Amino acid sequence: MTGRELLEADALRAFAVFAEHRNFTAAAAALHISQPALHVKIRKLAAALGIELYERDGRRLALTAAGERLAAYALDSRRRADEFLRELHHESAPTLTVAAGRGALRWVIGEPIRRIGRQGRRVQVITADRDAALTALTTGRADLAVIAHDPPTRAVEALQIAAYGQVLVIDDEHPLATRQQVRLRDLDGLDLVVPPAGRPHRRALDRALLDAGVRWQVAAEVDGWDLLVHLAALGVGATVVNGCVGLPDGLCAVPILGLPRIRYWAAWRAPRAHLVRDLLDEFGPGA
Repeated sequence: MTGRELLEADALRAFAVFAEHRNFTAAAAALHISQPALHVKIRKLAAALGIELYERDGRRLALTAAGERLAAYALDSRRRADEFLRELHHESAPTLTVAAGRGALRWVIGEPIRRIGRQGRRVQVITADRDAALTALTTGRADLAVIAHDPPTRAVEALQIAAYGQVLVIDDEHPLATRQQVRLRDLDGLDLVVPPAGRPHRRALDRALLDAGVRWQVAAEVDGWDLLVHLAALGVGATVVNGCVGLPDGLCAVPILGLPRIRYWAAWRAPRAHLVRDLLDEFGPGA
């Protein structure tokens, strides 16, 4: 059987399921076939195409670059078939799958998702960090990825959808709460609630405070805008978050000069552009 014939046959469906699970046992169970049978299908597919589809990374299985591309093609094919069948039977519009972090889902794209939901569009959400969101996009598990900071590579289409200044979140009785804005040096001596070391927001904050010669102490390390604000509300320390994050009573947000705006990007692949158009329209200008 030729590579083209295999791409039009059951082996492609089997590989799509394997790509989702990255595990032969789980994928074979989902397909209701034996694990050896699944091995044979994928081995024949790889041989017919003349490429390696996966490799071992320690105890894990990882798709090769060619495997990632084939996975995206396979999942697109499967989802297009599902969409065609729904349209054939006059069912509702296809589900839009969005991959994004918790903060982006709540504070950046929550309202656009709500609005298109009211229009009758079904939305499925994958909670993922930047790398996982882009992987979900490139492998076809997500139609749209929303990421922060730097734009994605040119392998996908992208649009900046939002940009927010960073703010110092403090008790509304703190001496700095009366300021219209603060400079980085005004944070000198503060106890700060920050993300864990290595997270993008923490790395950028560490670098900016170091460059400004600011002395500060770690009050607590937690992941996610909501937890940063929650600990600030408990009086653990001040924190620095995006200006879009909502605050409870008792806290105030003071814009910080000297920190860059945090930009958010929507990314999608060209074959899925028809699915993401409605949501992109809801974002509006992302300046």
